[in-house]
Amino acid sequence: MESLEGQLRPSNSVMDPVDMGGARSTRHSFMRTMMRRAVKNGWIIQRTAFNIDDAGCGSAIYEIHAESLHFSFVAFSQKLSEEDRTDRVIAKGWDLTAALVEGPVDAEKLERLAAQVPLQENGRAETGSIIWTRANRSERFFNYVADRLAQGLAPEADKFGGSPYLIRSTAFYSNGKCGLADYEGIEDGHPLATPFRAHMLTAWLLRELSYDMVEHVAAARNPDAAKLEGPWRRYLGMGNATGLGMVPYAINHPEVINSWALAREVPLAAVTARTVEITDPSVGRIIDLMDQAITYLAEQDDIITAPFTSGPELSAQLSVLVEQLREWTETGIFAGYETTHIFRELHNGAGAQSPAARGMVATILTELSEDLDDVVESVLRCDESRRVTAGISCAELAADIDASYSWIGAFDFASPGSQKHFWFSSINNEEPRRALQGMDAGEAVQHPVDIARAVAALRAELAEAEPTMDVGEFLLTHPRHRATVGRVQNIGKLPYGEVRDNLLGAEFLPLNVQRFQLALYGMENFTPQSTDWLRVTLMAGAPRIADLANGTADDAWMFTRRPQEKNHHG
Repeated sequence: MESLEGQLRPSNSVMDPVDMGGARSTRHSFMRTMMRRAVKNGWIIQRTAFNIDDAGCGSAIYEIHAESLHFSFVAFSQKLSEEDRTDRVIAKGWDLTAALVEGPVDAEKLERLAAQVPLQENGRAETGSIIWTRANRSERFFNYVADRLAQGLAPEADKFGGSPYLIRSTAFYSNGKCGLADYEGIEDGHPLATPFRAHMLTAWLLRELSYDMVEHVAAARNPDAAKLEGPWRRYLGMGNATGLGMVPYAINHPEVINSWALAREVPLAAVTARTVEITDPSVGRIIDLMDQAITYLAEQDDIITAPFTSGPELSAQLSVLVEQLREWTETGIFAGYETTHIFRELHNGAGAQSPAARGMVATILTELSEDLDDVVESVLRCDESRRVTAGISCAELAADIDASYSWIGAFDFASPGSQKHFWFSSINNEEPRRALQGMDAGEAVQHPVDIARAVAALRAELAEAEPTMDVGEFLLTHPRHRATVGRVQNIGKLPYGEVRDNLLGAEFLPLNVQRFQLALYGMENFTPQSTDWLRVTLMAGAPRIADLANGTADDAWMFTRRPQEKNHHG
C-alpha cells in the first residue's frame, strides 16, 4: 500500500463533506466483502427450523457453517398493531427480533433466547451471543407481495418505487451491549473478524427470512401461490433509515473513518494509476458497467433525492462520459487529449461533472481491484488508543496543527453562523440531536463534536504560551485542551481522520457524512427525508442462500434493474 501513497487523493478532497455526499457502495463495501468470504471459503447455510404460522408469526432458525465454526441465526416474529409499530429507537416492540449466536440451538436454548431477544435493550444476552437485531414489516409492501403471490402473480415493480423491500431493519446491537460478545476476543483469521461482518451476515439472513415469510404467508392463503422467482428472486432488499447518530460516530471514531476512507481510496488509486491500451479488455468491462449504471439510474425518476443529484440527472452525466470513453477506444483521445491513463482521466472527467458522477465512476473503476481485496480488508481493523506526547514543545505542537489542521482556518468562530448548533443526546428519544445555541436546553451536556473549534482554541492559546514550554507543562494550566492535544498528535497524522467541516455551523449538512458511512455498509437508493436523516435500501438484487454454492454471489448487484416482466412467477 505504501507504493500508492503518492497516488491517493488529497485529504481536503476525500474528507470534504460535499465529496462524501457522492459516495456509493463498492466491491469493498461490507456486504460485498462478507459475501465473497462466504463463497470463497465454502460457507454452508441452511434453514433448519421454520415454525411460522399462517399470519407469519413464530420462530425460525438458520444454521451457518463458516469454515470450522458453527453459528445460528434465530428469529422471532410477531404481528404488532399499527399504532405500536415504529422504527424509532424508543420503540418497545417489533415485528421481528433476531440473534446471531455461536453454535447450534436446541429447544432449551431456543426457549431462553425467546425470553430475552424480543426484549432487545431490556433483555440480557447469554454467552456466545454476537448480534441482536430487530425489524418491522412494511405493511404496505409485505401485504401487497403476499396478496399478489397468493393470486399466482408476481408483484409489479412500479408499486415499490425506488425502495424494494419487505421489512425495515431498525438496529443491530453488538460488542458488549446487552451482554453481547466483546469483539476484542475475536482473533485475526476468524470468519467474523473483519469489522461489521457479523452485522452484514445477520442483515443478509434477516432479508432471507423476509422472503421465506412472505412466500409462506402467501401459500397459507393459496397452496398454489406463486413464489418470488425469475427477476423477483433477488430484487427485494431490506429497508433502513438513519438519523443524526451516525455523525457523532464518525467524529468520535476518526481512526475508523480513516480506515473506511482508505478502503475506498486505495483500490481507486491503484486502478487510476494504471496505463491502459485501447485494446485492454478491462476498458470494455468499464463501458459495460457504465451502461448498466446509466440504465439503472434512468429508471429512478420516482425517487426524491434532493439535495443529492437525481438518478436521471446522474444518468445523463454518465452518458457523456461513456461516449468519451468509447471515442478513446477508437482514437486514444479522451475529452480532446491523448492519454494512456484513461481511468485517471475518466475519474477526473467525472469529478468535473459532479460529486455524484465522481462517486459513481469511482465505484465502477473499483470493480477492477480484485487483487486488492485482502489489502483493503487489512486496513479495517484499527487501533483507537491515543497517547499524549507531553515532552514536545508548544512551538512543535503549534507547527503540527498548522501542518495537519490548516483547514480549520476556513471557519470564523467569531461569527454567529459558525456556532449556530450544538449536538446532544435526547433523554426522551435516546438519540443524538442538533439544537440551537442559546435557545435550546442541553448545552451543558453537548457532544464534543466541535473539532474545528476545539483545535482553533488550542492553537490560539499555544500562540500565547512560551514556545519552548513542554506540552505537559502547558496542560497543567490548560487541562481542557488535553483531549484536543491527544487528537492532534494521533489523528492529525492520519490522511483521512478528520471530516473537513464545522459541525456547529449553519451550513453543515449531516446527510453527506451519513451517506459516506452508509455506502461503506453497501446501502443504496439514498432518499433524504430532511437535512438530518434519509431512507436507504440494502441488498436489493443481492444473492440468496442458494447462490453461495453456484458462484453467482459476487456480481455487481448494485445496478439491478427493476423487473420488467408482467405477471411472471418463474
